[in-house]
Amino acid sequence: MTKTAKVKDQTDFAREVLATEKLPFGAFMSSVDEGDDTFSYHFKCELKGYLDWHWSVTLHQPAGLTPTLSEFVLLPGETSLVAPDWIPWSERLADYKALQAELEAQALLDAEEVEETDGEEDAADDLVIVDVDVDEDELLSAVPDQGEDAEDDTEDAGERPPRPRSRNRRGNRNKKAE
Repeated sequence: MTKTAKVKDQTDFAREVLATEKLPFGAFMSSVDEGDDTFSYHFKCELKGYLDWHWSVTLHQPAGLTPTLSEFVLLPGETSLVAPDWIPWSERLADYKALQAELEAQALLDAEEVEETDGEEDAADDLVIVDVDVDEDELLSAVPDQGEDAEDDTEDAGERPPRPRSRNRRGNRNKKAE
């Protein structure tokens, strides 16, 4: 048995693995010698949305024995759309803590600024004294008369809305008379 015949037999076996698993695969792309009688066979992926992805079937075949399936996986190509690199939680948490510390420092600076400006405004308010000469009649003319009409405003409120008859005053349902 020549080496080319052995590779062809393994390519057919790898194709059978993908067909048995009912995976949408296309044409054979390449084979890679992984060493120690292990080969990986790459087939085009026919899944929608998986452009430039390929199936890799890894087989082990010791000399004179039948091939054995090691694994089959879907691998991205060079132009495939993949998720961004994973960032460990400790790094993300460190970034969050640094941002929180920065926000707290900024809040303290803002509070100090407000205190400084409030202190200046209070001092200025204490120094300014204004005499206003206002006649008492002028002040009272802006206020409406507080007579009998103001005390009796039940007419302005309108009628009371009807109460629902499904419940009595205690919140219990009324019993129907039989």
